[in-house]
Amino acid sequence: MGQTRQAARTPAKLDFFEKLASPGQLLDLLNHLPASYFFAKDLEGRFVHVNQALIEVLGLQSESEVIGKTDHDLFPREVADQYRRQDKTVIQSGQSLNEHVCAVPDSSGILRWYVETKIPLLDTDGKTIGVAGIMYDLERAGTMLEPYERLNAAITHITNHYSEKITVESLAKLSHLSISQFKRVFKQLFRITPNLYLRRVRINAACVLLRETACSIEAIAEQTGHYDASHFARQFRAQMHVSPGEFRDQNSNSLQEP
Repeated sequence: MGQTRQAARTPAKLDFFEKLASPGQLLDLLNHLPASYFFAKDLEGRFVHVNQALIEVLGLQSESEVIGKTDHDLFPREVADQYRRQDKTVIQSGQSLNEHVCAVPDSSGILRWYVETKIPLLDTDGKTIGVAGIMYDLERAGTMLEPYERLNAAITHITNHYSEKITVESLAKLSHLSISQFKRVFKQLFRITPNLYLRRVRINAACVLLRETACSIEAIAEQTGHYDASHFARQFRAQMHVSPGEFRDQNSNSLQEP
């Protein structure tokens, strides 16, 4: 079923790797890959391994905080749903998903961009038992990401100033493009519009504040660049399918004033 399965069944590879005392030897090596983030999940989407770099991106201390959890335990629902759909496509097709650009919220809830490849994981009978992936930091992934560099100033501006008023016109100027060119290039590269990307960054930041602080809805709306609490509530429900209050009730940690 495609090149991935054929490669996995190569006798020479199987003969060699079956001699290893433990696959942990190779997994440990992944902790030393620069700017690279590795994970493996079972068929139910539960993490069975992540490397140290990914643990740090998630703002956690150890792998034990991730193992057995799913994307829905770690990320906002819309983000987790997208990851799960991609995993199911890889699992059901038996084909790898090569070098696509994806966004992952960091420990502050800010979206960071990566180039990712996912492959199906097979057992000795060739049956798919999970999925594994590796991501490369968009800023460090090299020449393959050169087309994205022209939008780097705009992405950085959104990341650092999402709480302020941001227009597509101002982002286009930062990228030295006309508004129509900027919109076209942005959607071509990131597969969403600039406004939708900005909205997702703001909602992800709001999720962190709802989950980890006791700030009022009005304060969070102001801190995340929304016009007012009503506008924030509408935008939040449109993306997360629950109200800010419902999200806080379902996900709040020990709440503290920032």
